[in-house]
This record gives sequence, C-alpha cells and structure tokens, in this order.
Amino acid sequence: MPDLESCLNPTRGNVICKLVSAGIVVGVAIVIACMVDSYHKIHEGYVGIYFRHGALRDKLTEPGVHFLLPFFEDYTEVKIRPETMSMDPLVAITKDGIENTFREITAITTIRRDKLVFMAKKFGMEFKKALIFDRIKEDLRIFC
Repeated sequence: MPDLESCLNPTRGNVICKLVSAGIVVGVAIVIACMVDSYHKIHEGYVGIYFRHGALRDKLTEPGVHFLLPFFEDYTEVKIRPETMSMDPLVAITKDGIENTFREITAITTIRRDKLVFMAKKFGMEFKKALIFDRIKEDLRIFC
C-alpha cells in the first residue's frame, strides 16, 4: 500500500498511487450501481413477485422498500386490490346469423395473495385476462 510520501513524490510511486485511487473509484462505482439496481419500492395495494434469471420464484413481498439481488433478480408489481377492467366491444353471432355487439362489458377482479404465485406460474403474468376475459368471450359466443 503506498504511503503519503510516495503519493506526493513525482516518481514511480505516483503511478501506483493513481492506479490504487482509480481502483478504489471503480470499486465504489460498482457498489453504488449494485445498490441502485437492487433497491425497489412496492406501492400500497400491490405485492411484488420476483423472477431470478426469468424463472418465477415463490417469493412475495408486501408494500414498502425492498432489496433484491442486483443484475440477477427482477420484480413485478401485481395489483391485489379490487380492480375494474373493461373489455373491448365483443361481436357474437347467434345461431340464426344475427350479429350482436356487446359494448362496455366490465368485470371487477381481485386476487388473494396466497394464490398469486400459483396463478402466475400456471397462466402467466396476464392471468386476469386469461381467466376472466377469455372466458367471458367464450361464454357469450356459446350463449348466442
């Protein structure tokens, strides 16, 4: 480790001091980058689900400030409060050949925290669309 005299001396010790200083600056920059990448906030009414290398983990977090493994893990916020969602207009044709257009179909959805990871693993992150809207469309087509 270079001492104070070698850092002030304009000889070979000055080069070593510059290299050590540059190494310290790079190390501090890497630590700061890791901290910034790992810090995240889950908002009220949401829970966080985590992915490691793209694979869904069983880890859930409540609202608040959290840290994750930098560069390896990612997270997504999922709304667990009741949510009103509207569908695009749906066209259904009856057995007689009459075309009906259903507009402004809305559904109120909510999900339980203990079932969230299972639903995301089985149906994907768009599980509300797959479970609710696709079934509404199919049932309306069958009904008509």
